[in-house]
This record gives sequence, structure tokens and C-alpha cells, in this order.
Amino acid sequence: MRDNHDMISPFGVRLSVCTAALAAALGAAVVSAPPAAAGPEYPVVTDAGVASVTGDMQPAEMSPPGANVKGCRSEKTPVVLLHGTAQNQMSAWQYLAPTMANRGFCVYSLTYGQASWSAQIGGLAPREKSAKQVAALVDRVLASSGAQQVDLVGFSQGSAVAQLFTQLPGRAAQVRHLIGMGPSNRGTSTVGSIADRLPARAPGENDWGPLHSSIQYLMVMTRHDEIATPYRHGFLPKAPNVRNVVVQDHCPNDTVGHVGLPYDSWVGATVMNTLTGNTAKPRCTVGFPL
Repeated sequence: MRDNHDMISPFGVRLSVCTAALAAALGAAVVSAPPAAAGPEYPVVTDAGVASVTGDMQPAEMSPPGANVKGCRSEKTPVVLLHGTAQNQMSAWQYLAPTMANRGFCVYSLTYGQASWSAQIGGLAPREKSAKQVAALVDRVLASSGAQQVDLVGFSQGSAVAQLFTQLPGRAAQVRHLIGMGPSNRGTSTVGSIADRLPARAPGENDWGPLHSSIQYLMVMTRHDEIATPYRHGFLPKAPNVRNVVVQDHCPNDTVGHVGLPYDSWVGATVMNTLTGNTAKPRCTVGFPL
């Protein structure tokens, strides 16, 4: 149980509200990305540490800027963002959601996997339940947008939940791209084996079931990951529709860690380029090192 003064960070670090407020006052880097044509300009948070701490203090229902905008219309495929373990949508997506919205994407997110004791924090319930929550969101997105498919972008456990969703009957056909940041497709040495799979892994498959030839997969890893370890466990089996990317193969000086992946501008640009077919090389930066 947490009291009124302490809170748990996404990876088990207890921080005081006062510390969070001080961090917000001293270190929050908020910038504005170029707006989409005829659309609002949403504020973009670039500091992963501040976003993680302050975001987890927000209600589970609170959407990051640019996400879940009623009546959003775009020629681009709708994008569904799925946060990681012990997070909510605000702690994970205060950079990518507004950045994508400012570039003309219709972006959707939710806080999935809340437990009876976890208050506003998600990613803690059985993944089978979480995959069904994602299914309900996808149904709403397709109905409201008129689109036939969505693009799924998951961070950490969110990548696994995205893959579990595609194993549900009829759901793979609803997904165009599936992108994972810091995934643990073959388990992680820091967490141990993960048993709640849907369906169980067959020989030669990743932990989250078979891949689908109709889906384009992109997995983005960092060599400095201290959560999803070893980082090579994020690789999916080689296939024509699979692309495995390690940040440092393209940006050797980028020391971004696990928490920083959704806030790394090179990673974000790579995600958007993948979804739009843009072949330009993103500019390298140095991301949040944890």
C-alpha cells in the first residue's frame, strides 16, 4: 500500500511527491513539436524521468496530450500506444503521443492491466486480461475512425500485450504494424520466466505466440537496457516482415536506457518513419540513461 506521501516509480523506486515536484520544477523539459496542418499543437515532454514520476501520479483515465482526441481524422492509420509494467498512459506517452499527434497521426492510448491494489497504475494484471482490454479499445478506434486496421506501438510489457492481442481470434487482420520498444520476447533475466502466455510458445517462436505474415514487425532495443535483459531477448525470429533494431548500431553515442526509450527522439522518429514509409535517417541524440 502506498501512503499519501510516497509513490512507486515504474520500476520499484520509491520517490517522494516533494522530490517529484522538485524534479518537475528543475528538470522538466517541455517543448513544442511542429503542428499538423489545421490541428492543435500539443505540448511535448522530453524528460523521461520527470514524465515517469509525475505521470504515474495522474488518474488512470487521463490521456497524454494528443491522445484519444474525439473526432480525430487522418489519412494515416490510427496508432494505439501500450505502456509498460507498473505504468499508466501518462507516464509512458507524454513524448510520443503529442509528437505523433502534432505530425498528423490519430493516437489512442489506455491504462490496461490494473490490479485491485494498484490504484492508477497498470501493467500488473494477467496479460490475457490486458490483451482483451486492448481488443475493446481497438474496436472503439476502428468504429470511430472508419479504419480497417491500427498500428500498435508497445513499450516493454506493452509489446508483449500487443502480440498477445494478435493471437486472439480475428485480431491479427486488424493490425498493420506492431512495434515494440525494449521488448522481452524471450523473457528477461531480471524478472524471470513469464508463464501467462496466450497461447503457449511453440518451438522456434517468441514467448508471445506465432508471428503473422500479414503484420510488419519492428523491435527496438538498447544495449544499455537494465530492465529487459539481456537486450538480445527482444529480437524476434528472422523473417521478411521482421526488423530488429539496436539503437547503438545507428547512434553509438546514445546511452538511452529502458525507461528512456519512449522519450528518445531517434526512437520516436524511427517509429514514425516506419509507419509512414519515410526512409530518411533520424538525427541521433543522447537519451535518458536509465
